Amino acid sequence: MKKLLTYILVLGMTMNIFTSCVDDFNVGNAFLEKSPGVDVNIDTVFSKAEYTRNFLWSAYGQLYCTYTSGNMMNGAPIDVLSDSYHCYVSWGGPKQSYYPGLLTENAQDTEDGNLQGKFSYSTKSGLDSDAGGRVSIYETVRKCWQLIENIKKVPDMSEEEKSRLRGEAYTIMASRYFDAFRNFGGLCLVKKAFEVGEGYLEGRATAMQTVEFIDSLIQCAINEPGYIWNIPNSDIGQWSGRLTRASARALRAKLWMFAASPLFNSPEPYMQYSPDKVTEFTRIENVWFGKEDPSLWNRCLKYCNEFFDDNAANGDYYQLIQPETQNEAGYRMAYRRAYRYRNNETRHEKIFDVHPTQLMSDVVRDGAVVENGWGWGWRGFALDCYRQGGAVPTNELMECFGMQDGRVFPYSDIYGPGKNPNGYDIFADRDPRLYETMLVPRQSLPAGFDYAGNAYADTWVNGAMYFDQNNFGDANSDDAASNYRKFKWMLDYTNDRMNDEFIGVSYIRLAEMYLIRAEARAETGDFTGALNDLHVVRSRVGLGRLEDMNPSLNLRSNKENLINEILRERNCEIGAECGDRLYDMVRRKRQDLFTKPLHEIRVYRLGDDGKRLPLYDKDGNLINLRWDPSTPWPKFEYEKPQIVNGARRWWDPGFWTNKWYLDPVSRIEIQKGYGLSQNPGW
Repeated sequence: MKKLLTYILVLGMTMNIFTSCVDDFNVGNAFLEKSPGVDVNIDTVFSKAEYTRNFLWSAYGQLYCTYTSGNMMNGAPIDVLSDSYHCYVSWGGPKQSYYPGLLTENAQDTEDGNLQGKFSYSTKSGLDSDAGGRVSIYETVRKCWQLIENIKKVPDMSEEEKSRLRGEAYTIMASRYFDAFRNFGGLCLVKKAFEVGEGYLEGRATAMQTVEFIDSLIQCAINEPGYIWNIPNSDIGQWSGRLTRASARALRAKLWMFAASPLFNSPEPYMQYSPDKVTEFTRIENVWFGKEDPSLWNRCLKYCNEFFDDNAANGDYYQLIQPETQNEAGYRMAYRRAYRYRNNETRHEKIFDVHPTQLMSDVVRDGAVVENGWGWGWRGFALDCYRQGGAVPTNELMECFGMQDGRVFPYSDIYGPGKNPNGYDIFADRDPRLYETMLVPRQSLPAGFDYAGNAYADTWVNGAMYFDQNNFGDANSDDAASNYRKFKWMLDYTNDRMNDEFIGVSYIRLAEMYLIRAEARAETGDFTGALNDLHVVRSRVGLGRLEDMNPSLNLRSNKENLINEILRERNCEIGAECGDRLYDMVRRKRQDLFTKPLHEIRVYRLGDDGKRLPLYDKDGNLINLRWDPSTPWPKFEYEKPQIVNGARRWWDPGFWTNKWYLDPVSRIEIQKGYGLSQNPGW
């Protein structure tokens, strides 16, 4: 029998564990001491508590984060496959693979970042692949099983700590399987650390077997008596980011939300195999549960309630960060602290977060900046792509955010010449999270929220992006090609702002737990409960009740509208954090969103006569139309040109097929003959 991923799964007698990601993965200051780089055997690893802990820390370093180059696609975050962001850089992976519809079965095996898939299931060259530090999920699975099976040998570690580390290992492993499940469906399930020469015999599990297996790992974590609910405040400065029982319970709810969704849980599979693709290993159950089972939403709701009950039993340790003032500045800072910064003695919203870097553009060691974090790998965001146009907001993302009073975006027919006779400023009085997500024209920015020292943002055509590019970005560059510029994570692109505090990228935070429960409640008929959960999240930024401010949506009785609003709220609240907008579109089988062309924005300044001001002088030079703050704020017209730079073939009539919901499995792995099959359509 051929071996499964031999380079990944076998339990070798020597492992270079002390040259792992201890420096690259920053859970807390306790993880920053570099261990000596030596080759040791398995007995040495588990001969001392310090070595054992370092071995687990290296598995932490392989947790998924869409903002590391290990996500593949040449460093572009997977959000650029959704309707919220677009990749403009010519060397960005999506422009070579997904956008032109050229992704192939080799996407897992190529070392060419331009042609890789969006997620690393297996890597031909293993952990040391030159594809920017990407790792196979089975690298992590191997480490976790090795720790679980061998930690009992450690002589200088208490049983309580052994239990805690086992809980962490089970949770890490479950999360990595969940990552792969969202991208491929049913997986090969490795249930122990394989010995040298031992064959893998089980083949690919069905989609439901995969879900139940991940759930069993989570249950094992929860059952560990030493697995604590939260990091004590006395330790949080040192250990913020370590996983807890709360992380496991939250992951369980998120797992069943995905499982209960229509992608796999439908009367018919999302796509059938074509006859010429059927092999002895092909089973449609790898990507389909075989029926629609509404009770899966009850299971999701059960696990949501178990999380909230456990949290209540532990003093409601996890809480939404609330605004200190009831105004835009207070709302924005509360939201920023929730998504961007690590938990500390007073902030307890993040339940499961990943620390790919300490500061956005720098790495700190012993209190001093020692490296610049721009670039590839686990040391920092994959910022070379991200900051240069690898993820640029779309007009569809702007419209996702509603108004400050709680109404959805009301301007349905405002784009085009003469379409705004009343001179509405579509960027005024909006959901404050819009302003924390993307740069838009603003007459007045709150104190402390200036943009690179500017108290306003006149980012219209021939405005700041044309005549103050150093501060506002260049409208002719990839990073502002849509005439929007990202704000979430990058803030105003100044080092002082970006590096103000250590960051943590949420995998799950408490706001999402409310939104998961809202969706489960809506699916099980409790519309009132769903709306209440929505309001808990929305009220943090001062929004009115959704159902009251949008009576035409009939949210108290219209399930379809309510589900759509929950998905919209998820994008406003947790978009650009863990790729959830893309996965929401996938699990809900939103072909309509994948095939709908996306748009940029052009904001044109009007003169006193209500006509657009000229853009060029008689010599063909651009006219500076920046705003003079001593004059009234101008009126505008808007256009939303369709994106043509990297236009997606999915938008072409007749091109889309449902194969795009899941990625192709490695052809090389399939040919090893241990029972792996390809996904439909590939």
